Amino acid sequence: MQRPFFLRHPHRSSLSIFSPAALLALLLPLFLLASCGPSTETIVVGGEARGPEITEEEDVAPEERAPRLAVLKIGESNRIQSMDPLFALNTATKRMIQLAYEGLVRFDHEDAIVPAAARRWQVSDDSLTWTFQLRRDLFFHDDESFAQGRGRRVNSRDVVRVFERMASRDVPSNAADLFMNTVQGFEPFYLEQREVYLSRDRQVTSISGVEATSDSTIAFRLLQPDRNFLAKLASPHAVLYPSEPFRFRDEGLHRHAVGTGPFRYESSIGDSIHVFLRHAHYYGRDEQDRRLPLVSRLELMNVTDETRLFNHFQRGRLNAIVDAGPRTIDRIAGGEAGVESDNADTFEDFRLERLPSQDPVILRYHARNRFGLDRYDAASVIRHATPERIALEWFDPSLTITFKEDGYTQSNIGRVFRRFGEDSDHRLVLAYNQDQLPRMLAKVITESMDANLQRVMEQRRVFSSDIFLYLDYLQSVVPGTVHERHPEELMRIETDRYLLLDHTVEGIRTNSLSWWMDLRQVRHAESARQPEALLDR
Repeated sequence: MQRPFFLRHPHRSSLSIFSPAALLALLLPLFLLASCGPSTETIVVGGEARGPEITEEEDVAPEERAPRLAVLKIGESNRIQSMDPLFALNTATKRMIQLAYEGLVRFDHEDAIVPAAARRWQVSDDSLTWTFQLRRDLFFHDDESFAQGRGRRVNSRDVVRVFERMASRDVPSNAADLFMNTVQGFEPFYLEQREVYLSRDRQVTSISGVEATSDSTIAFRLLQPDRNFLAKLASPHAVLYPSEPFRFRDEGLHRHAVGTGPFRYESSIGDSIHVFLRHAHYYGRDEQDRRLPLVSRLELMNVTDETRLFNHFQRGRLNAIVDAGPRTIDRIAGGEAGVESDNADTFEDFRLERLPSQDPVILRYHARNRFGLDRYDAASVIRHATPERIALEWFDPSLTITFKEDGYTQSNIGRVFRRFGEDSDHRLVLAYNQDQLPRMLAKVITESMDANLQRVMEQRRVFSSDIFLYLDYLQSVVPGTVHERHPEELMRIETDRYLLLDHTVEGIRTNSLSWWMDLRQVRHAESARQPEALLDR
């Protein structure tokens, strides 16, 4: 290491170039500076400076301090398939995305759009240019992919990269579908990325309608006014994340979320328990000016078996179950329709909250199936799946079933048996997507079919020609969406959602969107008999 200039010497004999008095005069100011008290540490990451870690005591004024909820444990009946926002295909994954990530804007519990990563925005008079100003106190979660492991400040170039990645052929098209016909230049960029396989042959290298005009300003230019543009930006597919994890990990964000949301991913136990810690540098504060979230540790448990999930809850291993299943509802409510009378009913130490939903499940037939069967043939297959029979298995007073087609004849039944009967080489495939509601309904409908039909129930993501029937969950991006009848729709099943809570916590917020959940202000319930119990878990 190079010596300070006052100790350097060209020749050993010149070591005494300064007298002790002169040396003391040089060193004295350094000692004085060091004695002025402790200094504030500043961490420089990626050219941006971030202050020291925020302690619990620094979060709020002394008179406002209250013990945080140490651990919150949430149960889900669906598995989190990926932590990459562009691969969020089921409700459990989308809910997790809302906890670990945020977009420029977000929904609140009343379905209103509120600022998130963007602190404010402006719209041009013709509603074609939207300009967003990013927060200056917005940091990505700490992660090994960053210098010194500290999350850096978010900038407008991160937003540009997020939108460009939506067009990649390596990701599903769900996010791109939202902006394809909305943002200028998105479609040509998308087509080049998907159809031109050699990067050197691509002529469109950016999305012309997405521009970082400064480090903290991002502008969007639209093809035509879109009253749902902000709602699309609030989608879990449009949240912000950094580019560093894709260079650091082969799997990118699939197994390790890195966002700006209120909870920072910590670890997983297999694929069933995912642990998150509060993001110490999250910008949000509550009405008492306390830094959010109020929960120190969040655990998401995914158990696909409804009975096992409820047993975990009953034994105190969970504080809440999101989208409680029909048997759980029946078990708590005693099969009574009492849950309809109020928004929440209390059964001893449990509370069941009804959450009206606008997202139906539809049963479709595949018009281009390879068996040459038509709509009436499909209707004959499900003729025994009557509302009354489904209701026997689905213990939910809000259940509504609408048949769209019942004009089948005996000849339709005969054609189906020739294709899928005992002597046939083919099986009738009833496919479903990966959410709990389609999965459970698929089981009920399959069991109601003629016993002599060769049938199988499978989870599929692609609607291929060997599939004859398909149960799909129509999830809304925009609150208040009315789902029109699909041309291949045979049956529509609608039901409310239910949130099951124990008596120790309160503050879990939901809205009309099935995938939205806010845990930032969850706290000890004031009526809890043993609020300290969670601290020992």
